[in-house]
Amino acid sequence: MMASGLFRRVAAGLMFLACGTATAQAAGTLVIAIPANQEPATLDGHIDPFQSTWLVDSLMADPLLVLAPDGTYKPDLALAWESNPAGTVWTFKLRPGVTFQDGTPFNAAAVKANLERIIDPKTQSAQMKSEVGPIKSVDVVDDLTVRVGYDTPWVTLLDAMRRVPIWSPTAMEKAGLNGFASVLVGAGPFTFVRKVPNDRVDLKKWPGYGGWNSVQKKPGAVELDGVSIRWIGSSSVLGSLVQSGDADVATFLDPISVPDYKDNKAFQFYAKDQAGTGLQFVMNIRKPPLDDIRVRQALITGSDRPGLNTLLYDGLFAVGQGPLNDVHPCYWRGAETMYPYNPTKAGQLLDQAGWVLPQAGGMRVAKGVKNVADGTPLRIRMTMISRKEMGEGLQAQFKQLGIDFAVEVVPGPVQLDRVQKREFDLIYERQRSPDPVILDQIWNSKWEVPGGWAWTGFKDAAFDALVGQLRTVPDFAKRCEIARDVQKTIMENALMLPTLSDPVYVAMSPKVKGWETGAEGNWFYVNNVTK
Repeated sequence: MMASGLFRRVAAGLMFLACGTATAQAAGTLVIAIPANQEPATLDGHIDPFQSTWLVDSLMADPLLVLAPDGTYKPDLALAWESNPAGTVWTFKLRPGVTFQDGTPFNAAAVKANLERIIDPKTQSAQMKSEVGPIKSVDVVDDLTVRVGYDTPWVTLLDAMRRVPIWSPTAMEKAGLNGFASVLVGAGPFTFVRKVPNDRVDLKKWPGYGGWNSVQKKPGAVELDGVSIRWIGSSSVLGSLVQSGDADVATFLDPISVPDYKDNKAFQFYAKDQAGTGLQFVMNIRKPPLDDIRVRQALITGSDRPGLNTLLYDGLFAVGQGPLNDVHPCYWRGAETMYPYNPTKAGQLLDQAGWVLPQAGGMRVAKGVKNVADGTPLRIRMTMISRKEMGEGLQAQFKQLGIDFAVEVVPGPVQLDRVQKREFDLIYERQRSPDPVILDQIWNSKWEVPGGWAWTGFKDAAFDALVGQLRTVPDFAKRCEIARDVQKTIMENALMLPTLSDPVYVAMSPKVKGWETGAEGNWFYVNNVTK
């Protein structure tokens, strides 16, 4: 498999260069290749719900604070912060002497304008709005002090604010809600140049940057002249670009490229696990066949995830067991024994649900299934944005159970459109964070709103109250206890199909110095990079 993959990779790389899509960049511009499935529809992080958006935004717009590579919160545009004992009032002391890239001042009024834009219903900022929570008030105490108030404790505000890009209020007002994504004015190390859909994002150095991010080791502007983010549609091409010199960094590498860089002294290479959900697929329980828990249980029981890992990825991934992966500090180990692989039991569950096999080796059809005509084939569609080979591996496994399992690979915006129209059976949904608050984002039915992440249709008042405590309980150990109860409930109801959990693989040219990976594997800082 590796030999044939290498051939495909080299051939694809040659085609890529011949077409001229990637061109050599001037010295001082860092070219970063990222899989195209992570390209967002818009780079306005107040609106777009993807982590990749917030990452690119962080190069243009410093947040109030950062999650440093060591996993601690450190100052950026805010020098200090505190909350009252109840966690209902947060006060931020802001950094003096900061201006936005358009020359306008950064101050408490600017923070207020950004937060009020997020919570304004006209912005339709469901994801970022869920991050900052049900803000009751944003008060300007003085020019460099802003206070955020809630009716209920909101202990995860710091985790939200390290993602929130702080934009220039003047630029936001001038461009308007729909036009701001074409200007993007912040107070970060780089200014926005252009976004070319299906190709790249180009940024250039801002000479006025003050080095406010605590990760940066030197004051003032960064060393790099610019950054060019390249969205690469082929995993084989992505894996070839650092070798060919057409990219300085390639991140989110496919495992097939790992042997080309690992232990190769001509390049830099590292892998970092990603605490979070892993490559999970949530189930739409609003309609047949997944409205029946027995069918959902059959899918989990009938999937050989260790086999997939060995067959497709040479065991480089971790096997998923439940809603959080095993590197998350709040992982629930009970998931490991809840649904052991047992295709015989999976078949029995399908029989009990009324999906029967007319003949050995055929596809199952309905017999006495509520709201389904007898003889209707058992068809289930998996919607994903990458890793088609994993979907096809599951397809082969489920075919043995008599399930007509379709695999659909779509871009991220199409995925979200499927969600909003409820046109899915199983759909990829991933969150990365060492904080258990990501369970609230995905599973609390209050976030079943346009742009929100509660996709399954599962609603239970007691469960919502439980998962909602992840936003309000200050003690992390207690929140982990709650998170384990939440995971148990999710698996008891068989609301998601765990698959695998992948590390982030990154290859770099040896000339790149000062690259820093964040506490989350999918985040990075280039403030100290030289090349």
